[in-house]
Amino acid sequence: MTFLAATVYENWPIIKQLAWLLGYVMRGIFWVLSQIGIVNIGACIIVFTIITRMMMYPLTVKQQKLTKLNAIMMPEIQALQKKYAGKNRDQQAMMKMQAEQQMIYDKYGASMTAGCLPTLIQFPILFALYPVIYNITKYVPAMATYDAARLYNFFGINLQEAPGFRLSVAILIPILAGVTQFISTKLMMANQPNMNDSPMGGSMKMMNYMMPVMSVVFCISLPAFLGVYWIMQSLVMVIQQLIVNKHMSRYSVEDLIKQNIEKKNKKRAKKGLPPLNDKATINAKKIQQANAASAKANLNKDERDAKIKESTQYYQNKSGGGSLASKANMVREYNEKHKK
Repeated sequence: MTFLAATVYENWPIIKQLAWLLGYVMRGIFWVLSQIGIVNIGACIIVFTIITRMMMYPLTVKQQKLTKLNAIMMPEIQALQKKYAGKNRDQQAMMKMQAEQQMIYDKYGASMTAGCLPTLIQFPILFALYPVIYNITKYVPAMATYDAARLYNFFGINLQEAPGFRLSVAILIPILAGVTQFISTKLMMANQPNMNDSPMGGSMKMMNYMMPVMSVVFCISLPAFLGVYWIMQSLVMVIQQLIVNKHMSRYSVEDLIKQNIEKKNKKRAKKGLPPLNDKATINAKKIQQANAASAKANLNKDERDAKIKESTQYYQNKSGGGSLASKANMVREYNEKHKK
């Protein structure tokens, strides 16, 4: 991506408005930092990233609440997908499926788009940030009075240049970008329901490894200032995710459903619609009880299989191919040993 490309898409709708807004935010950050003798774009990007990520913190909490609800909703959604399997070309069937899927989300007071919102917001910010940093003096005129080498020098790294594949200190930027992205993604998926057997689960697992690789590729080929932004974004997300995970551990699924339904009912009341019932809470309890019973049954089965394996091994070691009477004695000894 060149300066020419940056100047082209900085005039796109939404991106243009966001760029000027971010420019004013950057002006304020630069003014504050310059008052304490810090004249550096890298430092401005770090402060800027912390501010923007903190503004998005409520969306992160909302995203994780939906993730926790997915553990209960997913069986119903998968059953619905199975019901309409093979009907992808039937437009009427697909519309009916979407309507039924929306009913499932409504039942739990959830939203189909809540999980994607933070990501959708992040991309325009990233696109708008590029021209702001690349042509920083246009958006922060006060920087024009300072030497460019001083502005863009960040621990010996020229933030205007791409790290590339050269063996230099700049190569740490794409490496750190990949590592922090991986940690952030793993923490984000900590509350995800177990969907190993579903196509969605496989896709999510693949994304856990693809996103860090993409981060490395982007940060090698793009100017280093975007890499600094990427690293700081992931670091702030890691801290936020640790806080969110601890916060979410205090809430049961039933509490989340109750809160969501109460919010939904307030909105429905304003529209003159009847309130939602508490079937979702009852269903959540039933699913959790079923999961607990299934886990207990699997545990009992594992214990039983282990004992059978142990007795078989004991029998084989002791009998040594002897007579029937000696084998019977071995069985008796094993039973006495385990007080059977």
